[in-house]
Amino acid sequence: MIDFYKLKVWLMWPQVRVHLCTLAIAFSLNSTWRIPRDGFRFGGVAYGLVFTMAMLLVALPAVILQLAVGQLSQQDAVGVWRAVPFFKGIGYIRLLINYVGALCAIIYLAVSATIFMFTLNNSIPFSDCVDLVDNGGQQLEVIQNATLCFNQTFFAPISEKPEYYIALVLVIVFLWILFPFLLYNPVKYMKRIFYILGPVLPLLWIIIACCIGDKARLAYLSKQGDWANFLRPEIWNIAISRALLTAQIAGGYLISSGDSIYANSDVEWTPISFVGTNIVTVWLALIVWFALGSKENDSSAFAVIAQTYNITVVENLRAVWPLLIFATLFLSGIISMISLLYPIYDRLRRIGGYRWRYISICSSLVGSGMTAGILIDNSMLTMMEDTVLPFLVNFATIIEILAFVFIYGWKVLLEDVEFLAGRELMKFWVWGWWAAPGIIVPFLIWWYIDRFFDDPMWSQPPWDSYSLVVATSIFALIFIIFAIFSVARQVQYDIVGKLKSSFRPSRHWGPRDPIAHYYWLARREQLDYQGPRSRYRRRQLGQFSGTSSILTISKIQELSSGESAEVKRRSNSDDWLYSYRKDYLSEMFDIHYPNKRRSKSLDWAVSHIMPNEGYKKHKNTISCDTTPSDSYVTVENVPANT
Repeated sequence: MIDFYKLKVWLMWPQVRVHLCTLAIAFSLNSTWRIPRDGFRFGGVAYGLVFTMAMLLVALPAVILQLAVGQLSQQDAVGVWRAVPFFKGIGYIRLLINYVGALCAIIYLAVSATIFMFTLNNSIPFSDCVDLVDNGGQQLEVIQNATLCFNQTFFAPISEKPEYYIALVLVIVFLWILFPFLLYNPVKYMKRIFYILGPVLPLLWIIIACCIGDKARLAYLSKQGDWANFLRPEIWNIAISRALLTAQIAGGYLISSGDSIYANSDVEWTPISFVGTNIVTVWLALIVWFALGSKENDSSAFAVIAQTYNITVVENLRAVWPLLIFATLFLSGIISMISLLYPIYDRLRRIGGYRWRYISICSSLVGSGMTAGILIDNSMLTMMEDTVLPFLVNFATIIEILAFVFIYGWKVLLEDVEFLAGRELMKFWVWGWWAAPGIIVPFLIWWYIDRFFDDPMWSQPPWDSYSLVVATSIFALIFIIFAIFSVARQVQYDIVGKLKSSFRPSRHWGPRDPIAHYYWLARREQLDYQGPRSRYRRRQLGQFSGTSSILTISKIQELSSGESAEVKRRSNSDDWLYSYRKDYLSEMFDIHYPNKRRSKSLDWAVSHIMPNEGYKKHKNTISCDTTPSDSYVTVENVPANT
């Protein structure tokens, strides 16, 4: 029989819960919507290979960087810039990226929900998309394809079909207002949602692929003309930005999760499992959608919705299958919105106290209005997806990595990561930090110049050139404003001193827990010594997150010469250190000076009473300078009658 108690204990295992959250994040809209659409545009295998390289060479080093600084500082995407206050504006740009991404994701979520409810009452093909043609006295039904159908229904101009636009806007407003309540307790509710959706979504996608997919269509994954896309800058720049979005680097989700979901996870192996899970999920999504596709696939922003409509019509599928696909897309949208809103709500919670929920509702109302404006013209959605988001994501990542590696210092950063891991890191991570900006910059410049100097981009929708100018101006404005603010807040009296101080970590940087902060500073001080450094293993950081803070270090550490050195084992109590020091000196004294008496104190004069002989006072050595050879008192024999 099944032992349900053991099963419950096994499910409560922290690592299992962490992997369930990772699995849920891997099935966000980035994997199930955006990347399949890019695969339709650039070719499935070609784009998948570029995306995989971007994940391994760019996203993976950035994942360990963000996860490490999140675990160490227990801060959000803005708070971690106490390490280099001058670049605080990058944290707010991360939140802006989240908000822009949420504007796009809520549209996909609303469209999936609206078409799902519409399909419940109207079978596919929609009645509005069926034309009757008189052919020699016979009425023939001509079914429009998905693009024509949606342009006449859900995406039709407001003046022609206002009822569809109103329906979408109502769903969007409802969803925007729902998420502040869905994340009323952000960490707790987010975990519970991920625990459920983590195993459910991959199961649903596998069922869809096995039941209605056609393996013969997988030949469309690779076409002869797809390899020519390698000569286009779009495939490289968009693949890098999609990799950063899929790995949750773009909005700082991993930084905030370093204090919650991934607080106790291994800082070195968690990024590997995180990135590996996302790569496998992306390839699964490409296989599923190409198995459901055709030779000529739609490449618009709603390509997966159009693909679902077309295959239902062509294969004459039962209504349950499109409903199941729309449901899975809706659940993926829930995951995307939670991962995008969590860093924003985390920041509001840290600076707004209990009022953060009111602020989040106000931001949802503002987002509802902005989303309704984007829906007026679908070219605005395409502009944000293909131009604004890739530029902001890639540029912010470049600045972030350069700031931590070259200004904060890659050696100090490496020591911080080793402090969390409790062991030496592989050199791969350092090479990745150095190489990632060098990979992103050439493709970003190539793509930027190609977009900026393309004449049709200035005069035709979606007006990519104008959007690039606006995005660049906003990026520079936010960065400069918060840089000036950070410099002004420094305590030095002259502007040069303030500027220099803004490039150094503030006194609030580092672990919040006092004990963890002490060991972290002690490790920093050991960098100046020639002797072997102690390695600390962090079990948990953060008494403010409701957990204890216990640090352990290995008792014996091997020296480079082969000799073993004894390393102190510290506790949370200062008097334990005193006792340890006292016992240690006593042991060393007994070994080296077995015939002499040692004082019972380290820092004050001791009176030794001799049997039948009286006593005599002797001054002891100062405790801070005490060594085993100094910590003793020579007792003279004094007659009792004197």
